[in-house]
Amino acid sequence: MEKQGKLILRLTEEAKGGQGSLFYILNGINEEIGYIPEDAVSQVAESLNISKAEVYGFLSFFRNYKTDAADNKIYHKIVVCKSESCEAAGSKQLLEHIKTSLNLDFGKYSPDGKYFLDYVYCFGHCAASPAVMVDGLLYEKVTSEVFDEIIKMISVPIKNLVSVNPADFKKPENYIDANVSEIVKNGELLVFKRCGNINPLSSFDYVNAGGFSALKRVIDEIKSAGDEGKILFINELKRSKLRGRGGAGFPTGIKWETVFKEQSKDKYIICNADEGDSGAYADRILLENDPLSVMEGMVIAGLIAGAKSGFIYLRAEYATAKFIVESAIDLLRKAGYLGKDILGSGLEFDINLIVGGGSYVCGEETALMESIENRRGMVRQRPPVPAVSGLYGKPTVLNNVLTFAYAVYIFNNNSNLKYFLSLGTENSKGTMPFQVSGAVKNPGIFELPFGVTLRELLKLAEADETAKTVQIGGPLGAYFPLSGEFLDLKLSYEDVFEKGGILGHGGIVVFDDSMDIKYRLLSSLDFFIDESCGKCAPCRIGTVRVKELSERILKKQNTEENLKIIDEILESMKYLSLCGFGVGMHIPVRSLLTYYKNEIIEV
Repeated sequence: MEKQGKLILRLTEEAKGGQGSLFYILNGINEEIGYIPEDAVSQVAESLNISKAEVYGFLSFFRNYKTDAADNKIYHKIVVCKSESCEAAGSKQLLEHIKTSLNLDFGKYSPDGKYFLDYVYCFGHCAASPAVMVDGLLYEKVTSEVFDEIIKMISVPIKNLVSVNPADFKKPENYIDANVSEIVKNGELLVFKRCGNINPLSSFDYVNAGGFSALKRVIDEIKSAGDEGKILFINELKRSKLRGRGGAGFPTGIKWETVFKEQSKDKYIICNADEGDSGAYADRILLENDPLSVMEGMVIAGLIAGAKSGFIYLRAEYATAKFIVESAIDLLRKAGYLGKDILGSGLEFDINLIVGGGSYVCGEETALMESIENRRGMVRQRPPVPAVSGLYGKPTVLNNVLTFAYAVYIFNNNSNLKYFLSLGTENSKGTMPFQVSGAVKNPGIFELPFGVTLRELLKLAEADETAKTVQIGGPLGAYFPLSGEFLDLKLSYEDVFEKGGILGHGGIVVFDDSMDIKYRLLSSLDFFIDESCGKCAPCRIGTVRVKELSERILKKQNTEENLKIIDEILESMKYLSLCGFGVGMHIPVRSLLTYYKNEIIEV
């Protein structure tokens, strides 16, 4: 108890009551103890001068926090990935093996108390699926045989702690890590050209590869022309037609311009690195291999918009990225690229890291900001938009990892802007890192101009001959059969939308002909039920009702009537939900019920 109290006191002092302080303290307790003890809730509440209900409400919202442990508090924690990309690579069979061999089920301890089983909807290692985490160490391309070897290795007497140090044991001999060279493919590399070619934690390497030239150009222009210089860059960004690469595709220049024009002493820049879409991992690869480009983009955004504080909101599952980002921030502060006097210019901007607690919906910008403010990650009503009233009610630029990196490329020089505009389609300019996984022989990231056809992309990824279905755009994306009509689909925001889908983060998951459509439908609905924040009734109730009705359809109960009710619920969710999560649920569900209706109802 005394040790726990000292831990909480230390974490509270380190958090300094700043943004994301509740995340910082709970994550620290979780890492040290392995769960959040009941008495720790009271201590945390007292340390932050908030109610116990507020603390418990917060931690109960995020799936990474547990409030109980095995009786002896010594166990091995196994976390499996339930994403579409892992499923396409065989995780369904792997999961059944894990449950059977260790007598486990989700959210439960094994009868002997040695193991605990949990799941996430994506680890972001989609090119090397299936992925499993054991005692904090992530394994890729896991088969049932590899998993058995892992269990044998950790069956030696374990220390008196909940989570075993990964350094205490080796990986199986037949285990193969995916590395950058296997993940980032050749293509029209604009933002991934440095990945694997420089030391990500060397400012010297970054500068020699063209880094910080955009920042210096921006500083020089602002120093000489003031606000006119800022407007110059905003106009460049607007001319580029850069759309946010976080899924919604909103014009980046308009967002930055809105924050610039707002009259407020305090403004914020947030990098949304809560990359949770199945099949999407480009943000992780960029943060692990070229983090300085992202931070350069954030500094530039801050100087242009008039913000002095920036935050990288990183998903909890990205442990390697966390280490690299923390190190990169420290590096940039020491080198003078962050702080109160950036490169001797007198201009000020700093970045801090906030690590989430495991919630897909916190990828939605307003839910993300709510959680930074120590509240449950529930979406806000809009308007006002974050650019007008964002973090703490202040104007906020919120873009994802890739968007900041693309802005740096565009600002580097005028020829880059011209070349960027020469690529892509009329309404989708530049390139997109298409991330291909599942039933392909050559999975990875292909940074290619918008407008490349699905057929061309699958040829580069060497899709299996048995490939049958593709999901584009993550868990909110549509499932399309791999037939002529869809093989010729141009991959751009507008073309995918015209087919009833979304491009999202550019994740492309390929399923072979062994795909269990019924299992996929129910798994997709489980995801929506699990990850709904619960704030609005259409989403909170609609997700559950659609699952119930789908189960009735699979049992051949009033099939046509229940299909009609499902469609009515989805239509209501589309127009009445508060955010894109509830709005977008109709896309994957309707596509499965449209293109695979015969398999689902077995006509």
